[in-house]
Amino acid sequence: MEREEVFDIFMGVCDWTHIYYGWRPNLADESDNHLIELAVAGGVEAIVTRNVRDLLRAELHFPALAVITPVQCLRRI
Repeated sequence: MEREEVFDIFMGVCDWTHIYYGWRPNLADESDNHLIELAVAGGVEAIVTRNVRDLLRAELHFPALAVITPVQCLRRI
């Protein structure tokens, strides 16, 4: 119940982002590429993940995009 309430609040501030160009940052795990593509298309400051090491291994880098852990995200608030 609490998880659904938090998710509803989160979705209340989210916007749909359309991707018109696939950047293909060429991560080791192909299924992670979409995370960077969505972040770039959405103009976000950071991707929050526990999988920091894999996301930072991309061949294509975006200097304005940070990849941080959940703990680092909470410290920014």
